[in-house]
Amino acid sequence: MPSERYDGSFSEARSHMDCASSRYDLNKAAEMLERLSSEGNGAAQYLFSLFLLTGTSVLKDNVTATDLLVLSAASGNEDAIILKDEIDKNVNAAELDKLISLKLRGEQRNTDACRELFDIYTEGRPPAKKNHRVAIKWYTICAEEDDVFAQNTVGFMYLMGKGVSKDKDKAVFWLKKAAENGSADAMYHMGEMYETGLCFTEPDIKQALIWYQLAAEAGSADAQYSLAAIHSVQKTRQFDPAKTVHYLEKASAQGHGEAQYQLGMMYAYGNGVKRNEEKAVSLLEASCRSGFQQAMVDYANMRFEGDVLKRDPAIAAEWFEKAAASCNGYAQYALAVMYGNGDYYNKDDKMAVKYFTEAAEMGEVNSQYSLGCFYYEGRGVEKSEKDAALWLGQAAEQGHPGAKAFLGMLTINGRGVEQDIDEGMRLLNESADYGYFEGQFYLGKIYMEGKIVKRNIPRAKKYLSMAAKQGDPDAKKLLEKIKTERMH
Repeated sequence: MPSERYDGSFSEARSHMDCASSRYDLNKAAEMLERLSSEGNGAAQYLFSLFLLTGTSVLKDNVTATDLLVLSAASGNEDAIILKDEIDKNVNAAELDKLISLKLRGEQRNTDACRELFDIYTEGRPPAKKNHRVAIKWYTICAEEDDVFAQNTVGFMYLMGKGVSKDKDKAVFWLKKAAENGSADAMYHMGEMYETGLCFTEPDIKQALIWYQLAAEAGSADAQYSLAAIHSVQKTRQFDPAKTVHYLEKASAQGHGEAQYQLGMMYAYGNGVKRNEEKAVSLLEASCRSGFQQAMVDYANMRFEGDVLKRDPAIAAEWFEKAAASCNGYAQYALAVMYGNGDYYNKDDKMAVKYFTEAAEMGEVNSQYSLGCFYYEGRGVEKSEKDAALWLGQAAEQGHPGAKAFLGMLTINGRGVEQDIDEGMRLLNESADYGYFEGQFYLGKIYMEGKIVKRNIPRAKKYLSMAAKQGDPDAKKLLEKIKTERMH
C-alpha cells in the first residue's frame, strides 16, 4: 500500500540521519527528504528545511526552506511551528543560525547538541522561548543513548508533569533506567513517589523505604533526610529515634541544610540526644550558611534571647539581616523591633518603619500591627490615623487580637475610619474573647462609662477583672474606682 511505502521511506530517511547508525549518510537522507517533501510529508518538509537553512548536503536556500516550513506548520507539525515563530521574531541572526544548526545536529541524535538544546529551551535562551515540552524531546534522545542524568531528569519531568502530562509508566521506566545506572537522585525520586503518592501512585511506605534506603546508600542526602523524617514519626511502625539521628548525621555531613537544622535543634534542646551546645552551634551555623531560612531566624532568635544558647546580639543581627535580605518576613519584623527598641542597634524609628513596612507588605501580621501603631503615634513616619487604621485592618483580618482591639476603638470613635459603633464593638468583643487584655480593658471601660453603650457595671467588672488578672495596671485602677463609687 502507498501509505506503507510512504512511512517506510520516511523511517529510512531518519535512519540515515542517525549519527550513531551504520546507515548514517546525510546525502541520502537529504535526497529522500526532498522527495518526501514534494509528496506533502509535513515531517519531511520540516527536516528538509533544516538542510536547506544550513546548506547541509544541499545548496543553502532560505526561500524554499521558508516555504517548506509554512507547509509543514500548516500540516500541524509542532517543530515547524516553533521554528517558524523563532525565525519570524528573530532579532539576532547569529543566535538563530546557531539554534538551527543545533536542531539539525539534534535531529541526527547528536547528544551534545541535544543537551545544549535542552538547556536552551529549559532556560528560554534567545532566540528560543522557555518550553519544557520541547526541552524534554531533546533530552529524551540523550536518555535513549544511556545518559543517566538525562534519564533521571526525563523521568522526574514525567513524574511531576513538567512540560508533559504526568505519566507514571514513563516516569518509572526512565527513573528505573537511571537507578540501574547508579543514579541516587532517581532512587530518591522513586522513594518520593511512593511516600507521597506522586503521579497517581498509591502511597506505599514499604516501597518508599526500599527506594530511600537504596538512594541513601548511594549517597543521596535528600534520601537520608527523608529516612530520618520517617523514623522520627511517633506511633508508627517506622519510629526509631536512633535511626533518625543516624540519618540526620549522614545528611548533615553532606551539607544538607535542613538536616543540619533539625540535628542542631536536637542538640540545642537535648531532644533525642544529649544536649551539646557546641554541636548545636556548629550545625545551626552550617545550616544558616547553606541558606536555610528557618535555621537563620531560629538561630538568630536563640542567640538574641540567650535562653537556650549563649546570648550574642551581634550574631543574632547578622542572621536576621541575611534572612531579611532574602525577604523573610519574620526576620524583617525582628530587625524592626530591634531598631525600634534600641536592642543591639542604636534606636532608629525610621529603620524600624523600613523593616516593618517590608514585612507588612509581605503579609507578616505582627509587622502590620506594629506599623499601624507607628503611624498612629507618628514614630519614624508622619502621623496618620488613616494609615494606622489601614494597617491595623490588615492585621485584624488575619486575626491579630491587638489589632482588633486598637481598630475597634478607632472605629467606635471614627478616627482614621468611618465611625461605626457596632463594628467597633464587634472587634473589641472578638479581641476580648481571644483573651487579649487591651480588648478586655477597653470593653470594661466602655461599659463602666456608659457613653457609647448603656452603662453595665457587672459587665465592666467582668472584663476589667480579666484584664487585671493579666497584669494590666489601668484595669486595676478602674476596678478600684468602681469599688470606691459603690462604697459611696
